Order: sequence, then structure tokens, then C-alpha cells
Amino acid sequence: MTRNGKIARIPRDYRDELNTRLADGEPGKQLVAWLNSLPEVQAVLEEHFGGRPITEQNLSEWKQGGFEDWLRHQENIEWARIAT
Repeated sequence: MTRNGKIARIPRDYRDELNTRLADGEPGKQLVAWLNSLPEVQAVLEEHFGGRPITEQNLSEWKQGGFEDWLRHQENIEWARIAT
């Protein structure tokens, strides 16, 4: 599934870092503030979302979708590493 929300549109490096920080249990408010402070993220939000910032609701939706996909992918990588 191709995702098209605010978080899905930010650069992959930042999504990967976000996912790692989520997996480590970092609080949502802190993550939202971090994302919204990044110039690259601000540019994406301006271009695609009228400059509206990422919200905790956006993060919650990401956790139920893109983050879950990322977790499964990380698990598959680990299984492949173990199997070889």
C-alpha cells in the first residue's frame, strides 16, 4: 500500500529515524515537535499540505500504518539475517 499522509511524504531518512525513535518509546509530543522543526519537513508540509504542521493525530495514524509496516520489514530483515 502506498501511503500519502503527512509523515509518509517526508524524506525517508527522517521516517526511518522517526520509526526508530517510536520503537524506543520516545513520547509523541516530543517527536511531533522534532518533525515540525525540520526545514525539510516544513518544505514538504508547505508543498503538499498548505503548511499545516504534523499533529499528534497524524503520528497516531502513522503508528497504526507506516510504523507497523516498518516493524514488519525490520522483522523480515532479521529473519533473513538469521537464516543465512
